Amino acid sequence: MKTLGFLSWLTVILNGCIVIGAGHGIGILFIYEILGFKFIWDEDVNLLGSYDDRLLPVALVSFFCQILLLISLQVKIWKMKKMLITVFSLILLLAFLFLVRDFPDSGLDTFSLIGGIPFFISAVILLIRVNFVIKER
Repeated sequence: MKTLGFLSWLTVILNGCIVIGAGHGIGILFIYEILGFKFIWDEDVNLLGSYDDRLLPVALVSFFCQILLLISLQVKIWKMKKMLITVFSLILLLAFLFLVRDFPDSGLDTFSLIGGIPFFISAVILLIRVNFVIKER
């Protein structure tokens, strides 16, 4: 059970530490997640637009899924916990893939893709661990 908690926390931390290009500099996703609430009413939400257009919705979805993933660790029923961890991990992975979907054509997407490789590995290991392990006690 401790391994599952560690992997979940590691996945959340690595997701928040994905390097993003914002403005004329770089930052990490955690900062944009916090600042995103300020900009949500000012900007257009477009998952199919440019990197800058995708950044805000991806940051907010990631923020909520990070919180829900950590809350799901408190669920006592194993099947429910397994389902919640799987769903929130997949949503985090999907948000990451939406962020870097233009990586062959965009330097910012490639930059975030390289910065997100540790998160991707951690999330895949978490998914394998939670779905292919015998019921934990």
